[in-house]
Amino acid sequence: MSTVADGRSTRWEQHRATRRRELVEDTLRAIRKYGPGVGMDEIAAVAKTSKSVFYRHFGDRLGLYAAVVDATMDYILRNLRSAMADAHSDLAEVVAALARAYLTLVERDPEIYFFVLSRPISPDTRDAVTGLTTRIGDELAVAIEAHLAARGLDPAPAATWGHGLVGFIRAATDNWAATGHTRSVDEVVDDIILGFRTAFADER
Repeated sequence: MSTVADGRSTRWEQHRATRRRELVEDTLRAIRKYGPGVGMDEIAAVAKTSKSVFYRHFGDRLGLYAAVVDATMDYILRNLRSAMADAHSDLAEVVAALARAYLTLVERDPEIYFFVLSRPISPDTRDAVTGLTTRIGDELAVAIEAHLAARGLDPAPAATWGHGLVGFIRAATDNWAATGHTRSVDEVVDDIILGFRTAFADER
C-alpha cells in the first residue's frame, strides 16, 4: 500500500473516531434532555442527523449504549487515576476519590447514570455495566495491592477488597440517589471512608 493510501486511511480513521465522539456527546445531551428512556429518534433529532448515521458508526442501539458506558467509565477512571497518581497517597483518599466520582456523577448527571445502569443488554453483547464495575474494581485492586506490598503485608486480598469496595460504593450511591440526596456528597463520602477505615485500614 502506498504512503498516500496509508495517509488517507489514517485520516479516515481519525475522522471516524472524531465523529463517534461527537455522536456520543450528542447522545449524552439527548439523555440529559429526555431522560434514561430516550429513544433513537430523539437522539438523532438532538444530533441533527439520522438514525442511520448512528447505526453506521455504532452498529446498533447496544453499540451506542456501550459507547456511552465507556464515556462514563472514562470520567470515573480519570478521577480514580488522579488520586492514585501520588504513590504516597493514603489508600482511603483513593477510595474517597472513587466514591466522590460516583456521587458527583449522580448529582450532576442523574439521567446518564440511570441510563447506564438500566439499559437492557443483549445476550449476544458484552455486559457493559459489568465491564464498567469490573474495570474500576481492577484499578482499585492495583492500588490496594501496592499499598499492602509497600507495608510488607500480604497483597492477596487486594482483588477481593477492590471489587468489594466498588460494589459497596455503588450500593451506597444508589441508596443515596433513591432517597433523594438528603445528605451532601461530602457527608456520604465521609460515611464511606469511616466504614473503609474501620473495616480495612485499622484492622490490617
